[in-house]
Amino acid sequence: MIKYDTFYIQCPRCESWLEGHLVKSEMVNKSILYSDGKTLNDNYITEPQKIIACPACSHWFWVDEYKEPVVTYTKPDVPYYNWNHWRFFGIHFNSVEGRLALVNHYKQCLKAIENDRDKELYIRRLMWWAYNDLVRNNYQMHLPFLFSGKMSFNVWRKNRRKQKQGRAMFKKLREEYLENLKSLLLLLKGRYTPDDEEYEASILEIIELYREMGEFDEAQKILNTIPRRTHYIAHIENEVKKKHDFVFLVAG
Repeated sequence: MIKYDTFYIQCPRCESWLEGHLVKSEMVNKSILYSDGKTLNDNYITEPQKIIACPACSHWFWVDEYKEPVVTYTKPDVPYYNWNHWRFFGIHFNSVEGRLALVNHYKQCLKAIENDRDKELYIRRLMWWAYNDLVRNNYQMHLPFLFSGKMSFNVWRKNRRKQKQGRAMFKKLREEYLENLKSLLLLLKGRYTPDDEEYEASILEIIELYREMGEFDEAQKILNTIPRRTHYIAHIENEVKKKHDFVFLVAG
């Protein structure tokens, strides 16, 4: 089953063509959801990549919406770069080194946005996810995951070694990780009103930021103001009560 729509976009500087993919909306409900809001479908992140570094000329450009006429769904008659050449800046982040490279790319992006708060919010959220990728799948290290039959013992052992490396690096980068969370929190607080469509999602994001910062009392204080308990909120509250501050798998 095709899980994405293919589009083509042209670099505004060198006019090279780039192929890209957008996850189909009907596939989002079949995705994996993590507590920090990152959503994956068959390892494709469902959040569109708004920052592109052209693989031909290294020009960076911003795409707010992947809609015509900015993109086309007609395949060009000339050679083009496939998605892997520019997706996440061409980084292969299955390794700890690749995940760190992605964090560093976002740091460079922050230097280039010239006090644009909307762009800063977008980049800092992606940076948050990139840091968390170092420990995102730590649940796979534990024996219940091995006994679930989803991995052979040899694959599980190799994966466990990689997860431990990621966890050690995450601990080393803890201070800069927290600084990004604090900046993200400042960008979100007071940004939306109850009449805004984004308000509820922003409140949940603020709760998760407080939890991952270890500010469990602040997280619980906001949780107490939410009248309804969804599956997601119940999971967050359970982790707050346990005083756990790592990102975790919610569904999938």
